[in-house]
Amino acid sequence: MTPEEQRTLNLFELLENQPNLNQRQLAQKLGISLGLANAYLRKVLNKGWVRARQIKARRWLYFLTPQGAVEKSRLSLNYLHRTLDSFRELRCKADAMLAELAKAGVTGVHLCGDGDWSDIIQLCLPVYGIQCLSVIRDHECAFPELSANERILITSLEAREPIIQQLKNQSLELNRHWVFA
Repeated sequence: MTPEEQRTLNLFELLENQPNLNQRQLAQKLGISLGLANAYLRKVLNKGWVRARQIKARRWLYFLTPQGAVEKSRLSLNYLHRTLDSFRELRCKADAMLAELAKAGVTGVHLCGDGDWSDIIQLCLPVYGIQCLSVIRDHECAFPELSANERILITSLEAREPIIQQLKNQSLELNRHWVFA
């Protein structure tokens, strides 16, 4: 989904839920300039996706038309397909990594990071008989004592360098004690 399509979808959702928004409020909620909000409104009005009705001088109500509802559905479906494709790709990567760990005899992991990637890995763990022993938040740097069949999985996407440095400071070795997820 292009940024423009995402903004159009956001515009549709805002107008559908709050038809009495003025252009300034719309621009603020979309995080764009007033001029760009005006241009987007003109575009969807010209395409027949939105209808405007004047209720007072300088005051308008905006409504999604049936064509606009079809376009919103198309954009929503595209967004859903892309999201599911991304999830499937990440799940395949998690499966490959966890299969290697299971093959190496790992039975428990401590996930270091608490974002979406960590959530996907947690969904995959039971398939490989690996237990999630703890989730260490990005800002926490206290790592547990590890048994021979445990590993720390770095699932953080933003704070990897400080985590790696902390692991090294504690004499924990890559592939022996921790791995990148």
